[in-house]
Amino acid sequence: MKILLKINEDKSIKLSLFEGRREVDSLAWKDENSLSRFLLVNFDKLLRKNGVGLDLVRNSKNMGLKHAKSRDISNGVDKISGYTIISEVPQKWTTYRIADITLKTLNIGSSSSSVDKLAK
Repeated sequence: MKILLKINEDKSIKLSLFEGRREVDSLAWKDENSLSRFLLVNFDKLLRKNGVGLDLVRNSKNMGLKHAKSRDISNGVDKISGYTIISEVPQKWTTYRIADITLKTLNIGSSSSSVDKLAK
């Protein structure tokens, strides 16, 4: 699976989940200088809705997450092999930079990730 994030000049944002060339699901919203608040929330919604999220396996001794060890947590995000940002806005725009930093920080398919700039 791959994630595609499309940033348009009209401030519309579309986050899509792809399996091969087929779009499995997507979320779209208007950006009102709020990408930093909504990108992770919508990313989480999209993944959870499609069964790709953090599947927490609780330690049988300690049912609390505080005590869970890293080996007890299975990360479903490893099903995501990469991401692409398609941007109609310049890379210097805050919206673009927030999207780029957020997806890099999540370290999703870092070896196969890319950034595309649409020609005007």
